[in-house]
Amino acid sequence: MRTDSDLFFLNADMGINLVERFSEAFPDRYANVGIAEQNMISISAGLANLGYRPIAYTISNFLIHRCLEQLRNDVALHGYPIILIGTSTGFDNAPLGPTHHIVDDWGVLKAIPGIDIYCPSSVTFASNMIDGILSKGKPAYIRVPKGMHEEPASVEPMFKFNGSVPDVLLISYGNPAQACIEVHRRNSEISVLVLNQLKPLNEEKLIEYLAPHQRIVIVEDHFPIVGLYGSLCEFAARHSLRMKIESIAPNDYAFEVGRTSEYFMKRFCMDTESLLSMIRMGHRGN
Repeated sequence: MRTDSDLFFLNADMGINLVERFSEAFPDRYANVGIAEQNMISISAGLANLGYRPIAYTISNFLIHRCLEQLRNDVALHGYPIILIGTSTGFDNAPLGPTHHIVDDWGVLKAIPGIDIYCPSSVTFASNMIDGILSKGKPAYIRVPKGMHEEPASVEPMFKFNGSVPDVLLISYGNPAQACIEVHRRNSEISVLVLNQLKPLNEEKLIEYLAPHQRIVIVEDHFPIVGLYGSLCEFAARHSLRMKIESIAPNDYAFEVGRTSEYFMKRFCMDTESLLSMIRMGHRGN
């Protein structure tokens, strides 16, 4: 914002002890709209119409579900280059229950054409992605997991940890990617593909990464049918790829009380121990 006078930052009553630096440094390019997320998106569209590059920030479920009509009509239909930043993914807000479990956000949004979708799996990618998104001049949604993960230390949209045996490939993004990386550390035969960008996918690179493997296991803290599992099944069918594609993910809302995200990772078999066990047993997922 210090070097680009077109940037305008908006938030919806979020980020105490974080966003004050923006309001103090750029009072004319900052707005806290309060608990009014739909207004935030429409205001962002108006600012984009005036030539600004708005960045709108709030918790992911309120940013997407509450604002879906505004995202479709005010942003996507006009192609306004608005960057949506949603904090928390999957079960980051575990004790708050299914209303705050973010397991169906980007799958809803990917049905709307023209919006790029990112889910950084490490601080390295997260720290370098904004300039790239701004350079594209398109609407974009960034779903930001809680945590400060160092791996993979890559700025690429896809990064592969190659295993020594071309059998199983785990594919993941966001927080579940960390469990998959740990699987690779403990069993060097297993390959892991980490995605930082979920839409669009680099199809040429993806075919290259998938080609050596016959068994693909997609691990995600999101409903699979509208998530990465659904995207890759469609991709495999379109390119006539012959491989088994399995899903390890929640398939419904969780109403039981879990105080931590780790509780739900184990509940849905996305933790390291469960993944190792499933691979050893040759388990077939969803």
